[in-house]
Amino acid sequence: MLFDESLYLFALILSLLTFANAQLPGNWPPVDKPPPVNDAWTKLVDMTKVPNAPVIKTVGNCGANDNFCNWSCTNCVRTNTTDIIQCPDKADWGLSFDDGPTEFTPTLLDYLSSQNIKVTFFVIGSRVIENPETLKNEYEAGHQIGVHTWSHTALTTQTNEEIIAEIKWTELAIQQAIGVTPTIMRPPYGDVDDRVRAILTQLGYKVVIWDKDTNDWMSGEDKTFQISWVEGNFTEWVKEDDPTGHISLEHDLYKQTAAQAPLVVPIVQGAGFNIKPVYQCVGDASPYVESTNTGTTDTTTGATTGATTDTTTGAAPATSAAITDGTQYLESSSANVASPTTSAKSNAISHINNNNNLLLSSVLLILSYFMII
Repeated sequence: MLFDESLYLFALILSLLTFANAQLPGNWPPVDKPPPVNDAWTKLVDMTKVPNAPVIKTVGNCGANDNFCNWSCTNCVRTNTTDIIQCPDKADWGLSFDDGPTEFTPTLLDYLSSQNIKVTFFVIGSRVIENPETLKNEYEAGHQIGVHTWSHTALTTQTNEEIIAEIKWTELAIQQAIGVTPTIMRPPYGDVDDRVRAILTQLGYKVVIWDKDTNDWMSGEDKTFQISWVEGNFTEWVKEDDPTGHISLEHDLYKQTAAQAPLVVPIVQGAGFNIKPVYQCVGDASPYVESTNTGTTDTTTGATTGATTDTTTGAAPATSAAITDGTQYLESSSANVASPTTSAKSNAISHINNNNNLLLSSVLLILSYFMII
């Protein structure tokens, strides 16, 4: 009976650990919903320097004239100031993945590691608090981390205060999970205008869009989309004689999209391109605000040991490493958040992760019951 009781105890502990490891500790806003605004964060932005562009009701609907360089309406970009669209060197290719980290990201990481390839991950705050260990593995493997908002809401449809909250909540989650603050962000759907740019610039961010879009996200919703088109697109793209390199958009949101890397990487490398994270292809020496460290940095992986000191000038203040969660930024009525209501395409991954944890825990508890009886 002692052996059976030990098995029961082991199963119970493992069951509890399944839940404990699933979430980033602390109180956070509901996932996949625009997070609450915060006055302290709003004050970081001088609103007199933000263009008075209207809040767009429907993405891509700018009326007769686009007076604020709205990418969704006219593909307008500000490459001379804020926007990064391509790698300047025609031999460079910046692979980037959006909407993670998810349960499908580890397999992608394993492949990239086997090929000694570094890429850029634009992560959603809601996914970060669900999969903090995966984010940590991305960072420690030397991949670049960028912000992709908290709820994946089109930013031109949000108020100034809401945009700031989307960025700062995600920034806070990333900072708690891996101890650094990104300096780049990608607006969901590429949706950005001069109002959004001005806010992001004051918060210390550069905007990264892309010039090669796989549209692989459609494979999760459009049954007519053939995932083989992703490989086919890369095959055609590498044949183009362009004056610059490229930044391509993929997603680690779904199993089938995350699985495309082993197919497209050989195509890109076979055409003579150097695959790099975005910050390297544009010659940026500081992918994070915490640019000076007093510890040691592994130049192979990018992982850092020891304390870090923010010496960046002109950037928004980094979130204090002493903050353990987001409770102080939640309104009192939101401090103990209930089970979130899901509403975006990325919610599917949230439910998959939660359901997997629940299923595993239930199985372990059932097994433990039969062991003890």
